[in-house]
Amino acid sequence: MSFRSVIVIGSGAAALSFATAMPKDTEITLLTKSTVTRSNSMLAQGGIASFHQAGDTAAAHLADTLAVGGGHNDVKVAAGIIEDGRHMLERLLEQRFPFDLDEQGEPQLGREGGHHVNRIFHAGGDATGKMLVRHLVERLGDNVRVMEQVTVYELLMEQGSCTGVLASHEETGLFEMRADAVVIAAGGCGSLFSRHTNDTTVTGDGLMMAYRAGAELTDLEFIQFHPTLLVHEGICYGLVSEAVRGEGGVIRDETGRRIMNGRHAMADLAPRDVVARVMHEEIRNGHSLYIDISGCRDFADRFPTISSLCEAAGIDIRESRIPVAPGMHFLMGGIRVNEWGESTVPGLYAIGEAACTGLHGANRLASNSLLEALVMGDRVAQRITQLVPGQFARESGRSLPAKEREGSYELPRMALEELQQRMSDNMSIQRSGEELRALYRWLHEVKLDPVHVQKITKEQLERLHLWQLAKLVTASALQREESRGAHFRVDFSVTDDDNWRGKQIIHSRNGIQIRENEGIAQSWNVYS
Repeated sequence: MSFRSVIVIGSGAAALSFATAMPKDTEITLLTKSTVTRSNSMLAQGGIASFHQAGDTAAAHLADTLAVGGGHNDVKVAAGIIEDGRHMLERLLEQRFPFDLDEQGEPQLGREGGHHVNRIFHAGGDATGKMLVRHLVERLGDNVRVMEQVTVYELLMEQGSCTGVLASHEETGLFEMRADAVVIAAGGCGSLFSRHTNDTTVTGDGLMMAYRAGAELTDLEFIQFHPTLLVHEGICYGLVSEAVRGEGGVIRDETGRRIMNGRHAMADLAPRDVVARVMHEEIRNGHSLYIDISGCRDFADRFPTISSLCEAAGIDIRESRIPVAPGMHFLMGGIRVNEWGESTVPGLYAIGEAACTGLHGANRLASNSLLEALVMGDRVAQRITQLVPGQFARESGRSLPAKEREGSYELPRMALEELQQRMSDNMSIQRSGEELRALYRWLHEVKLDPVHVQKITKEQLERLHLWQLAKLVTASALQREESRGAHFRVDFSVTDDDNWRGKQIIHSRNGIQIRENEGIAQSWNVYS
């Protein structure tokens, strides 16, 4: 019999990294709302950032991470993840993970926005995330059980500790499951916005369940908008990887003008927040934008996923023009955790985009997300392995009869599309106090309908989580009266280090607090 059990909510790279790193005498149950092939990780076109080539160093990678992060990174955590990430890459190389190689058989390193050197490992051209998930799934042991089509409703708490989950399988109904630890790896909140790069299953579930259980959330105002989504005739077809610009692609308007010339020293490879804001302004001024890929060699071979998206959109890549616009991409904030992935609730851990480790700061450096997912999954496995066996392992997977569960949810009386449109209009790339206050009022004035826990549908629960999270995100954006990284206020358009440097906005059931984080860098932008 297993001497400990762990429940993981989610099935992306972070969840799988954790599961593969756990001892084989541990019972691991992965719960996923859809299938193991549905996650943001599967959609990741970029790669894994790590120093490798001659002349590149951990210090240089850290410098780029801090510069892009807007002075809001936890330096110690960032340095540790970058160092550990190098070991994770070496492990993948030893496992013969199919990284793209050059003619000499060495990793063919790419370059993306914010990086000053080539340090991006890719696989399958623009299919790194998909290939990484498949690689990790193949390495799962017999101790790992994957339960698909499971919606988790709540975290179970006893004496202040997280002891399991209340969940529902689409065929067998409501049940509870106990474990010695619970790991949230359920992603961020892309579905808060009309246009985003996330899988549609990513609806803030892990964040809001952790919040209701007593965990702290932080940095929710820092939401990254990727500059280049393929948008044609009003329809978003998916992401056009930053690697396209790393290979020579440039953003132009309908006249052929390069819009990033003179806007940043790194031009088209400037940090994502900079490029997204420039594009937002250009589109607002009536321009249509596209990526000119004429400078990219062997585009169809190098970017098969993007080529397929173009085909679906009716775009002929032989014309070298891919129409693009910004869209929501990544949440830098999340469940506040320490360097071992421990939340403020005993027994509850968080990894991947659901967690806020301090690595990304106010704006994530390209391809640092898969790196973080691998490292933090491995670290949490190390931490949990040290646990003393708990009292719930023998009860793992016990079904709970419906009649034993009481209570109801207060469901907002609104359409998801309206929430997404209002968030896109008032909480996106550029924000103002007036718009944020109007949004905040609307969110708090929505009428509520009670729905019994046994009757709520997956779609209703997702809408509830997104509405609850929208209130916290908007409150954070209102509180931070400055512009930093991905958070840009037109009414507070400068970075205010005197009043906001090192300050984090933290949400918990006790309310909202502004707290100073001593780990945030004091000297960060080495390239300014």
